Amino acid sequence: MSENQPDPVSELVERYFLDPNSLSNTEQATLIEALKADPAVRRRFRMAAHIETELRYEASGEEPVATTPSPSTGTSWPKLVFAIAATLLIGIAIGYAIWPGTGNAPPEIAVETPNPPEAVQPEAVEPELITPPNVIARLDVGHAYRFEEGFAPKEGEFLPGDYHLAEGEITLGFDNGVAVSVESPARFKVVDPLHMHLEHGRARAIVPETGHGFVIQTSKLVVEDLGTEFGVVVDDKQNQELHVFAGEVRLHEQNLPPELLTENSALAWNAQDQRRTIAADDHAFATSMSIGYKRWLDYSERLRDDPAALFYFDFETDSRESSNVTNRAEHSVVQDGHLNSGIWATGRWPEKGAMLFENPGDRIELDIPGEYDQITMMAWVQMNRYDLALQTVFNTIGFERGEHHWNLLRSGSLRMGLGGMYDFTSRASLPRNRWTHVAAQLDSIAKESIYYIDGKEVGRVAWNSTIPLQYGPSTIGAWGSVNNQGEVVYGRELRGRIDEIALFSRILSADEIAEAYEAGSNFQ
Repeated sequence: MSENQPDPVSELVERYFLDPNSLSNTEQATLIEALKADPAVRRRFRMAAHIETELRYEASGEEPVATTPSPSTGTSWPKLVFAIAATLLIGIAIGYAIWPGTGNAPPEIAVETPNPPEAVQPEAVEPELITPPNVIARLDVGHAYRFEEGFAPKEGEFLPGDYHLAEGEITLGFDNGVAVSVESPARFKVVDPLHMHLEHGRARAIVPETGHGFVIQTSKLVVEDLGTEFGVVVDDKQNQELHVFAGEVRLHEQNLPPELLTENSALAWNAQDQRRTIAADDHAFATSMSIGYKRWLDYSERLRDDPAALFYFDFETDSRESSNVTNRAEHSVVQDGHLNSGIWATGRWPEKGAMLFENPGDRIELDIPGEYDQITMMAWVQMNRYDLALQTVFNTIGFERGEHHWNLLRSGSLRMGLGGMYDFTSRASLPRNRWTHVAAQLDSIAKESIYYIDGKEVGRVAWNSTIPLQYGPSTIGAWGSVNNQGEVVYGRELRGRIDEIALFSRILSADEIAEAYEAGSNFQ
């Protein structure tokens, strides 16, 4: 089944509200069984019933009144209505205020019951205990954000209620997989796992199959997901826009029948509800990935400004023909690196630079003077292949006492060591084709080394003596060793990308390493 098409049960629900008599006896039975067996179908039915009820009420312009039961026109259809009546009434009773501002309860729905011998009795429902409100969504990522006092999530958790985003951008992650990115200034309400109201601002929803039926509602529109990605805009004058980037949505407007909008289509409404077609603009809306990139940019400024930074390479360049790799560390004594083959490439984000190491001898050469009591090294690495028994990320020329090496085994495990002291092999490994954060702390004062993958400790080594740490001529990429003729030859070539690597003459704490991982992890 195409992800852009509703499933058969959803079509039965839609047909029921468009024309109940269009369902055959078999289709009626299928819908009844689906409502009994699947909570998602019951939620879908409640949402459709609620939208239908409120649209009819808004179109009437009257106060809601109870309807009068009408005589049955058949023998089988009232059975279906009775079977779903409990679900329908629960959905209306809990008060989905789908058109805000009416101040009235939805109209009661009277349902005719058949004769007792033929009636299908609803299952008994145990009374529910009153429990605190559930967490509906969590803050996934944010950049330079601030909420107004009294309208902020507590510890990044969104309960049902109103929120006012005064500055920045955020992404809400729902437990059903839905991600909604909101840009300030914005006022919005989190209603339930499938329903969000946007009063003012700009929001983009990315909805997986597990969140099918997710709704973003405004004062003019109800936009219902059919397996898609879409954006909604409401400005301070109530001009509104709907952009569909993938899949389909079902658009509900007051006094109009539901309408399907498909990929790359967009509509706009002015304050007087006049509608026009516009071009869909994918770049006009934030995503968790674009927010993550901005957050990383801010964090990278902190790293390069650290007085202990010996080098900080972010692999940004003005020319992909350049052999110069700029050291961004502001207070460093280490000169820029020299690219001796290697390919300028794309990193974790489309806007981010990286260095691709693919061919024999691909490397960056640099020289790190001095001796150190403590160092921390961190890098983001994406391994494409493990062609060799050992592949080099960062090594000194040779492997003298006190020199630190960082290699990877064919299994993807870290193979790191300190010349004259120890070699360390991690049980954890770096997967292929995925960006991974790696860090190492070497402390000659505490006589200990600790290693991390994706912000979590994966091993530590105790030293048997104190030894100063040193580097001198070094490479990122292929390792240089001196042969019997005194020549430097290169091997252990890397097969992957690096888009950030830094060396500090101090110990970054475990919390700082975890923060560095978190700050750079929203890239997909």
